[in-house]
Amino acid sequence: MKEVNESIPTPKANEVIVEVAAIGLADPDIVMRKNGPFPTMPVEMRPTLPHMIGNDYSGVITAVGEKVSKFKIGDHVVGLTLNGTYAEYLSINEDEAIATVPASLDLVPLGGLLLAAMTAWSATVTNGKIEAGQKVLIHGGAGGVGSMAIQIAKAAGAYVITTAKKKHQVYLKGLGIDQIIDYQTEDFTKIVDNLDLVVNLTGVNTMNASYQVVKPGGRLISANGVPDQRKATKYGIEVACAMGDTSSKALSGILKLYQDGKLNVNVAKTYQFELDSVKQAHLDFEKGII
Repeated sequence: MKEVNESIPTPKANEVIVEVAAIGLADPDIVMRKNGPFPTMPVEMRPTLPHMIGNDYSGVITAVGEKVSKFKIGDHVVGLTLNGTYAEYLSINEDEAIATVPASLDLVPLGGLLLAAMTAWSATVTNGKIEAGQKVLIHGGAGGVGSMAIQIAKAAGAYVITTAKKKHQVYLKGLGIDQIIDYQTEDFTKIVDNLDLVVNLTGVNTMNASYQVVKPGGRLISANGVPDQRKATKYGIEVACAMGDTSSKALSGILKLYQDGKLNVNVAKTYQFELDSVKQAHLDFEKGII
């Protein structure tokens, strides 16, 4: 990573300028920094290098284009963009995944909300079609997406099980989890079955072992690995790959849960927004410190 000095952007007709309050750090940032655009990345998501990394952000609108109708100067906003967020000011089209939030809300945790939450929403609601009373297994519940998926599933009225390390049990119970399987010492395929929905947020091996625990007519949704349609047909289940739902419906649903206190962001640590601190944040993330 290197720092580049630019002038504060001037908004185009349908753009707003956001003074960034906070950004989130997530796995895609690490992957992009180390590998750049990779072969399995959808073509529409592959950036041209050099590229500014980062996806989610929060901040305050400081300027609006002449045709902007949804926002005004001074609005507090939260958003998600594919164009990068590691900057003090961002140019954002008003039709992107961006929404106003009450000025009373702390913008720091909101800066790390949407990338994880929209992936979790896709896995549980959009593709998972979760319903109250269903029995759901979420692999990797202690991670950023996993913790969001647990909270969304609980808010929907589901019975939620997760696989995680034993050291995360206190944290997961705080999220309202109903059952925890320690994947280091227990085999989930021998503990649960007949599930309505399984959400895979870990590896391909875990995904492949999950077909057998989904009940006929149930769903296996993966955000890490593409499910095999032939195996799905064999087991009589539905499968899909969750890429993240950036629709206005998902955005409004997520923000409603957040404002109702049913969806929280776990801020492990905050860093100053300067190059050395951002580099340290990446190193800490890779080491599992945050």
